[in-house]
Amino acid sequence: MKTTDRNKMRKSLFLVKAIVLVMLAAAFNQSCTNLDEELYGEVTPDNFFNTEEEILAALGAAYTQFGNWGSGDPWNLNCVSTDEMVVPTRGQDWDDGGDWRRWHLHAWTREDGGMNGGWNFGFGGVNTANRLIYQFEVLVDEGSMDPDVAAAFIAELRAIRGFFYWQLIDWFGNVPLVTDFANAEAQPATVPRADVYAWVVADLEEAVPLLPKEVDGTTYGRMNYWAGKTLLANLYLNAEVYTGVPAYAAAEAACTDVIDNGGFNLTGNYFDNFSAGNTGTSEMIFAIPYDQVYYGGFNVTARTLHYSSQYTYNLTAQPWNGFCTLEEFYNSYDDTDLRKGDVGTVDGPAIKRGNFIAGYQYNVDGTPANDDGADSNDPDGIHLNFGSMGSGEPQINELGPQAYRQAGIRIGKWEFELGGDPGAMNNDYAVFRLGDVILMKAEALWRQSNNPTDAAALLLVNDVRSRAINTLLTTLDGPVSFDMAGPSVAGGELFNEIGREMFAENHRRRQLVRWGLFDAVASWALPYNNPGDVLVEGEHTVLFPIHRDKIDANPNLVQNPGYN
Repeated sequence: MKTTDRNKMRKSLFLVKAIVLVMLAAAFNQSCTNLDEELYGEVTPDNFFNTEEEILAALGAAYTQFGNWGSGDPWNLNCVSTDEMVVPTRGQDWDDGGDWRRWHLHAWTREDGGMNGGWNFGFGGVNTANRLIYQFEVLVDEGSMDPDVAAAFIAELRAIRGFFYWQLIDWFGNVPLVTDFANAEAQPATVPRADVYAWVVADLEEAVPLLPKEVDGTTYGRMNYWAGKTLLANLYLNAEVYTGVPAYAAAEAACTDVIDNGGFNLTGNYFDNFSAGNTGTSEMIFAIPYDQVYYGGFNVTARTLHYSSQYTYNLTAQPWNGFCTLEEFYNSYDDTDLRKGDVGTVDGPAIKRGNFIAGYQYNVDGTPANDDGADSNDPDGIHLNFGSMGSGEPQINELGPQAYRQAGIRIGKWEFELGGDPGAMNNDYAVFRLGDVILMKAEALWRQSNNPTDAAALLLVNDVRSRAINTLLTTLDGPVSFDMAGPSVAGGELFNEIGREMFAENHRRRQLVRWGLFDAVASWALPYNNPGDVLVEGEHTVLFPIHRDKIDANPNLVQNPGYN
């Protein structure tokens, strides 16, 4: 990277992270009990957007909501509801009234807090974008801002708004469509999912060409043209789910534009995208610039590692001993796949980094990492052995309520810094990256050709796969990851490869729904031992319920089918 590019990157990151601090102190309503916000005073040339810094600080409010993307309720909705991630109940730890077991068993209800969190995430982002668009429009109308300058910022805000609406229709289906801040209804009614999709896509198709195409420090962490195109590609790829009408050719074209013209490249090392120093990697299209000092909240370290792992990584605080992966998903990786990583043994720790942390664990000084509070009947004893590797026991003995404290292989995709804060990691989070776009194009090609040996699709898949494993695919068909002993499924190996590459990056739920497997994966849930926990099977679970609080506050909302 050239010195000038480094300086631009530093300036951009300073602005993004400093903006966040300003916005955290700002007083504006994002509670989303209803969908309007109160204006505090008037927008005038005297008190708004007088300098570039003030404009960027105002714009930054639209980005603060992304802080929850990497490890908040959106992560739970998109990952814990799937076969890639589970949170076992270990005695009194991670019970929370059975919430986490319900996530795994697709038994969520309109009372579960995650539904409120997802709704607030989406409409908090929509409301803020609408408010800022309105403020820019007022300044233009008053002659206080150049229309061309305002148009660029408004286009960026429209793209941000489109991102949040994408998540809302994906999770909840029919949702209110609120696009006018000044004249927003206090209790807007739900609008059919297909209609919201059509409006969002049309709005993005108009706004994205207005976004800058520069890929440097001035656009890092912001919605530029390529991020907007990737957002559209995601919407097109899921169009058949949202509307009943496929748009795979449009998805292919959008991906092709990003791949051929965006100047992005696959990193030689897969894990460069997830290291603590991953800012500005060649694969990043749109990233959340988390930072321990300026923009905390990325807390995968705390969520997944065992209490005693504090001494493995010399962490400043104790982790929470929660999230892990499922045995079937872990086993869908070949042992030679670099993304799988090594397993720690009784003779020493794992050497190679992977998406997972498996097997015996060791302290930073090389001594065994022990859990003096380990379950008395745990066959591994007190020496931490994530997933009971080598013991012949299941990786997770039960979903709850008495899962072993060290049960489950942990999430290791993002680098855990020695001496780091487990609740505020420094790793940037890739919302969109090139590896995903390449696989999206491969899927779009395969869905159009319906050919498991589609040469163009296979070439793309193997381009991504080859940096992790030498064995290339010769067909896109095969058993799916949660039933590797089962029959071959159309596109099953493509499904698996997308899952292996994109593990824990907020994509799995959409993938399962798109393949028609979201309900099927629930039937493969872990055995559970709490008589009060019941597996829920039914197509209605492909949509989440609107939380009771939202229905109570707005009688014009219509609950999704299957939820009382």
